Amino acid sequence: MKKILLFNLIIVIFILSLIEIVIRLSINISPQGISEGVINTSINPMYNFPNVNGKKVFGKKVFTDKFGNRISKEDLIKDEKKLKNIYFIGGSVTFGSGVEQKNTFSGILNKKFENYNIINSSVIGSNLINNLKILNQIEKKNLDKIFINLSLDDLDGLEKLIDENRKEDNQKNNQESHDEVKNDFISKLKNNVFLNHINKFIRSKSVTYVWLKGLFLNSEESYYNYSLNNFKKKENQINFKKILKKISYLNNNELNNKIIFIVIPYSYQISDRNCKFQDFAEQKIDEYFLENKIKLIKFKKIFCNIRDKKNLYFKFDPSHLSKYGHKIVARQLKGEIN
Repeated sequence: MKKILLFNLIIVIFILSLIEIVIRLSINISPQGISEGVINTSINPMYNFPNVNGKKVFGKKVFTDKFGNRISKEDLIKDEKKLKNIYFIGGSVTFGSGVEQKNTFSGILNKKFENYNIINSSVIGSNLINNLKILNQIEKKNLDKIFINLSLDDLDGLEKLIDENRKEDNQKNNQESHDEVKNDFISKLKNNVFLNHINKFIRSKSVTYVWLKGLFLNSEESYYNYSLNNFKKKENQINFKKILKKISYLNNNELNNKIIFIVIPYSYQISDRNCKFQDFAEQKIDEYFLENKIKLIKFKKIFCNIRDKKNLYFKFDPSHLSKYGHKIVARQLKGEIN
C-alpha cells in the first residue's frame, strides 16, 4: 500500500513538473515573487536597497547602484559619466518586473542615448505619494528630464493621506454598487496575512499557479476593477488633485517644466471593447492634468492600435510589460529625448 501511494505521489510530482516546464517554454508568463532585500520599506520614501547584486524579481536577477537605482549587470563595471540625467520614477511597471534592466524601456533608452544618463529610479509598490517623495530627493544638478509613470493602482492608499488642511467629510454613501462590493472582497483577500504569505510563496515558485489563477479568477479584469474603484473614492480624488498641484508647483518653480507624466494602461484597458471609450479614471486623469498644465503622454491609443497588443504584457498579468511591451514604450519615448 505504501509503495502504491509513493508511486502515485511520484507520478503526480512528475506530471506537475512537466506541466510547469511546458508552460514556461510555451507561454509568455512570469513567476511573481520578489526576493527579500530588494526593497527597503523601513525608510520614507520606500526605495530599493543600494548595491543589490543578483536577487530576483519575477524570476529575473536585479542589480542596483550605490543610490538604489536599478541598473544592468553590465553597468556594475562602468565608470560614472558626467552627462545630463534623465530619471524614470514609478512602480513595478517602470521598474520592469520580469524583465532584465537592459530590456526595460529605461534600459533600452539608456543604451540608445549614450550622451545621457538614463536612470531607473523606480521601486516596486510605489504609489503617487511615494513617487512625489522620490521626486523631491532627485539630484537637480545636470537634470534634463523626469518621466513619472502614473499607473492605475497609484491611488492605492491616498485615502489615508494625512493632510492638516483636509476637511473631514463623514457622510457615507450607503448604496454600494456590485463592483464596490466585489472590490471590497478582493481588498479583504489582499490584506489577509495568511493568504498573502501562501500566495507570495507559490506565485514566486510556480508559473503554473500564475497561469491557473489567471485562467479561473480572471485576474486582469478583477485587478482593473479594484484599481478603477479607487478613482471613484471622493477622498482619493481630492488627494490626487492636491498631489498633482504640489508636483505642478515643483515643476514650474524649481524644475523648469522638466516633468513628463506617462500613463501605461492595464492590459484589460486595451481589450477591443475598452479601446472604444475612456473609462472614469482616464477622464479624471485628463481633467486633472489639464488643470495643472503638466505634460502627459498616454499609451492606451498607441497600444490599442498594435495588432499583437496582447503580447505587450505577460500572460494573465494585469499590468506588467513583456520585453516587447517595453520596446514599444521606448520607441515612443525616443522623440521626447531627441
